[in-house]
Amino acid sequence: MIIKKTTALGDIAVNESVIAKAIIKSALEAGDRIFPATEKGKIIGTYKKIGTGDLSGHFEFEETGNKYKIVFYTVIIFGSSIKSVTETVLDELQNKMQTMFPEYGGELILKIVGVKSKNVAERNIEVKREYEPAG
Repeated sequence: MIIKKTTALGDIAVNESVIAKAIIKSALEAGDRIFPATEKGKIIGTYKKIGTGDLSGHFEFEETGNKYKIVFYTVIIFGSSIKSVTETVLDELQNKMQTMFPEYGGELILKIVGVKSKNVAERNIEVKREYEPAG
C-alpha cells in the first residue's frame, strides 16, 4: 500500500516498507523479549535479523480520515513484563509516526499472539494506543 500526500514542498509517497522499518526499529528497543510473528502465531525471525520484506504482509496499515492505524503481531518471551515490553515498543513507534506524520493522529495495535518458552503457547492479547497529532 502506498500513501501519497501533497504538501507545499510537493508530493510525498510512503510505502509499506517505511512502516515496516519503523515497526522493526521500535521493536528493537525491547531487546530479545519480543519476536515478529504472523497473525496465527508463527515466529518469522528476530527483529535483529528480519528485513522489511520479511515483515511485509504480517502487519496492517491503513489511513482513515486524519488518523493512521497500524496493527502488528508479536510473540513475547515467557517471563517478560507485557506492560513494560508493550510500552517500550509503542512509545518508540508513536514517536516515529509523529515524526513522519506530525499533522495526523494514530492508532497503534500490538497483538501478542503467543508466549515463547520451549514452545509457543497461543495467546490473544491486544494492546491498543491512540494518540493525537503532534503539531
